[in-house]
Amino acid sequence: MKDKKAHLIETAIGLFARDGVSVSTARIAAEADVSNGTLFNYFPTKQQLIDSVYLSIKEDIAQNVLSGLGREMSVKEVMFGIWRGYIQWAVANPLRHEVSVLLREARALSASAQKRVDVIFELKVEKLRQGVDRHELVDLPVDYICELSMAQIGVAVMYLRHHQFDTVEAGKHIHRSFDVFWRGICA
Repeated sequence: MKDKKAHLIETAIGLFARDGVSVSTARIAAEADVSNGTLFNYFPTKQQLIDSVYLSIKEDIAQNVLSGLGREMSVKEVMFGIWRGYIQWAVANPLRHEVSVLLREARALSASAQKRVDVIFELKVEKLRQGVDRHELVDLPVDYICELSMAQIGVAVMYLRHHQFDTVEAGKHIHRSFDVFWRGICA
């Protein structure tokens, strides 16, 4: 059961990346070599499929990015850990990253899916809130700082993909891009 569901999600990721969110569920089912009924057994609506795709990607990111981070760490340590881990994940998983950005920017997610994502990344929000409350960070809404971080991470990912640096140069780029971001949000 899980294998077929995972196969449907991976098929949807490929088609969303190639053709956008408007691709039909019938096309996804056909590409996955299953019937429409089978797709709808796993995802009764297209919205549930979209949400499941996004959550699958975000859970993958969290597994790769958050595992070494903890509440005892400073705001800067947590943010850099997320920064570095997310960029490395995005460069290694370009299709999944592209679809994550596409679904987010298309505002295609349900409110319940967005809440689930917020829970997955609550450490980031918690640490940023602490930084703002302690006047370590600029007095901006935390969701604004999160949006700013995602925009700048997106630029860093795009730059790395375009230039295809070796590991050492990529590491330097990740540090420099984080330093630019960090200086912009420090109080």
